[in-house]
Amino acid sequence: MAKEDKEKFDGIDAGKVSSLRDAGWSDEAIAEEVGIEAGRVDEIVRHLTENKQQESEKTDSQQRRLIVLTDEELEKIYERAAVIGAQEAMKRFEQERKSEIGQRADRRLRNTKLLLRNYRMLKKHAENSVFRRAQMDESAFDILESMMKSRDNDVIISSIKDSAARTAVMVSHVESMLGLYAAFCEKSPNKEIERRRYDVVWDMYIAEDTLSAKEIAKKKNMSKENVYVDLRVAVERLAALIFGVDGLNVQ
Repeated sequence: MAKEDKEKFDGIDAGKVSSLRDAGWSDEAIAEEVGIEAGRVDEIVRHLTENKQQESEKTDSQQRRLIVLTDEELEKIYERAAVIGAQEAMKRFEQERKSEIGQRADRRLRNTKLLLRNYRMLKKHAENSVFRRAQMDESAFDILESMMKSRDNDVIISSIKDSAARTAVMVSHVESMLGLYAAFCEKSPNKEIERRRYDVVWDMYIAEDTLSAKEIAKKKNMSKENVYVDLRVAVERLAALIFGVDGLNVQ
């Protein structure tokens, strides 16, 4: 605002003048209210409008400043963007990989429990079945991989039980891994604890006459809660042996 304009309108509440005009007051009433001549009302309102427009244009101009970059600066920006993009892609890939590993680990634990719960039934089925060794054309690895692809427990057990050869392979595999687990327990620095965990899983699933958690707790003189803790660790150990250690949280 020029110095003479500032002096010209100094002491006048232009905002009030404009508001009263918008409210429908007459110029005479406005002039009387703010103490000016009636002929100046229109001039003050027009001056206020022009100032607002100038301020708005100034702000827009500041916001629309054009930034000019050299080719070298643009190249650096592109390179930086590529690096950030690659880092984000790798981070997402790693997150998905960890998620997949976690999901496979969960499925392996679930399937290990499934095999243990059905061990007695599968063993009896294998003993009562008649088949030739030549029919055993699938390895334990093949059967385990097929188990990993299904989420239906009934379908998994049926797919094993429906083939006498498959049943025999899986029973043999589980028994071999139980043998390895027993050897691990005997060689462990914490032999007493590890052997107790082995006994818990044996009594719960493998023994001729299986026991409940309450019965095992009484037999081992321990709490029922500790029975479940031992069982969880033992199942993790067996899952690592039966399915392989990758992706399993083995303590």
